[in-house]
Amino acid sequence: MSSISVSSSFTGSYSACIFSRRDRPDRSAHFTRLAFRKGGDDRKELQQQQQSPPPLLDRRDMLLGLGGLYGVAASAPNVIANPMVPPDLSKCRKGEADAPVFDGQCCPRYTGTETIYDYDFPMTAIRVRRPAHVVKEDPEYLKKYHEAVSAMKALSEDNPWNFIQQAKIHCQYCNNAYFQNGSDAYMQVHYSWLFLPWHRYYLHFFERILGKLIGDDTFALPYWNWDQEAGMAFPEIFQDQSLAIYDEFRNQDHVTGGKLVDLKYFTEESTLTPEELVQQNLCQVRTAFRQSITSAETFMGKPVSSGETVEGPGQLETIHNSVHLWVGTKGGNREDMGHLSTAARDCVFYCHHANVDRLWDVYRHFRGHVPEFDDTDWLDSTFVFMDENKKLVKVKIRDSLETEKLRYTYERVPLPWLGKINCEETAETTAAVEQNVTKTAVAEFGNMPFDLVIGTPLRVLVSRPTKNRKKKEKKEQVEVLEIENIKVPTNDVAHFDVFVRVASDGGLVGPGLGQLAGCYSRLPHGKKTASMPGTGKLAKVVKNLAKLKLGLSSLLEDIEAEDADKLVVSLVLRTGEVSVGEVSIKLLKTDPVATI
Repeated sequence: MSSISVSSSFTGSYSACIFSRRDRPDRSAHFTRLAFRKGGDDRKELQQQQQSPPPLLDRRDMLLGLGGLYGVAASAPNVIANPMVPPDLSKCRKGEADAPVFDGQCCPRYTGTETIYDYDFPMTAIRVRRPAHVVKEDPEYLKKYHEAVSAMKALSEDNPWNFIQQAKIHCQYCNNAYFQNGSDAYMQVHYSWLFLPWHRYYLHFFERILGKLIGDDTFALPYWNWDQEAGMAFPEIFQDQSLAIYDEFRNQDHVTGGKLVDLKYFTEESTLTPEELVQQNLCQVRTAFRQSITSAETFMGKPVSSGETVEGPGQLETIHNSVHLWVGTKGGNREDMGHLSTAARDCVFYCHHANVDRLWDVYRHFRGHVPEFDDTDWLDSTFVFMDENKKLVKVKIRDSLETEKLRYTYERVPLPWLGKINCEETAETTAAVEQNVTKTAVAEFGNMPFDLVIGTPLRVLVSRPTKNRKKKEKKEQVEVLEIENIKVPTNDVAHFDVFVRVASDGGLVGPGLGQLAGCYSRLPHGKKTASMPGTGKLAKVVKNLAKLKLGLSSLLEDIEAEDADKLVVSLVLRTGEVSVGEVSIKLLKTDPVATI
């Protein structure tokens, strides 16, 4: 059997506003990356999928457009390797996980006698994931999708392929059902660099099991293409009550009537017009990419090693959280999508995460498909899943980086967030708006933590490490805003926005917040204390001290603030109870831009 494997296909609409103010070519391009294997049996099928593809845009030009002129950041490898390892499956905390709908019961059917195998990566045909708003016009596909999920839901409760058993996998690894092996730290795959690769594998095995149930090894999940206007509404296919993919536990005010998703949703309804919401959503995605293209941690999340419990979400996960909350029911446990323990009971979960996964693939393309972290603590972190042959298999992050190895790709679509959208607030714009307003002084953060208050932004004056950096200096180091010791009550939803602007002489500022640098968003999960199985001891108290890192280098160019000694940083609490312990600006080392 021979094949051509495709890692990703997508379209980017390249325009002036994504470039620096001094260098603005007008281009458009498609992106695809092909890895040829022996033979050509699948060539005809692939050629039909990609009729007359336009030329590949030079990746170095794309990095320039995304503000990545100064290099691609990668964390330095640890001297002592300590990657995450799978938990002891026999020590799942039965009845103690934070899963109220499941009564704390999200442990797998596990006897302790099972063998865990190395995963034999498939050599089947490439599966092509298509947008949900496109497949609604494909009755043959919808019939297969319905049959596959129906078959999964019809399986006996003790079958590991059963739909609820599959949903509970997410509960196990996201709601403190396990302690890390040999540790009193919880196993958690959110809010760190584990988030994207773990969910990539989760979708991979779920998708292959669905295909196995209907005897179709080309079956692929759809993706909710919420980063372009045509796909921003809740996908209609999931509202058809005659299909097995329907779920009643959703916010019906949001998922009906073609309403657009709010990528900054935080439990309060947006007052924006549809046109304004589209622009805000596109700006939210573009900011996540543009401010993090030179620093993988700001996009993917904080590093975590075995024995640690950390909370440091990347900006892609933050956007993802807003979609979860927007779909889940109001109040209560916010099931299904709004609570991590129940989210995977809604089929739109997999559709949503397919788009998150696609955007990670886009991000990897922009960075030349080099590993985001040159660190064995990341690359060799290992997970365990049940495959389509009912075998427990172990997989490493290093084997998840290219979708071609997992035998799937994405149908190419436009990337409108690279287009002509006005996301930046310049110094000139701010000055014009604040000509006749009263200005107030802003102080530095100090040494004590601050409680954020809804309706009253916390505004602090933050010194920069240096100003007017040369091109060579920017190539060597990226400027990053760090907000540390973020504390949130354990089970509360929390969200705050972060804005950056320049102050006038003397640290005076008007009411304008400035440019959005990013957001912090947290979904409900976890308990403060719990007993360790078989020990009678309490686990460490989870203090939920999180850290948020946001890239600033390109933002400072946008707001014309490169010559500023200090910046005004505003934290705007939207929902929840949050305190922060430190706000600072630092320089992180970058690696040279990789070539292809």
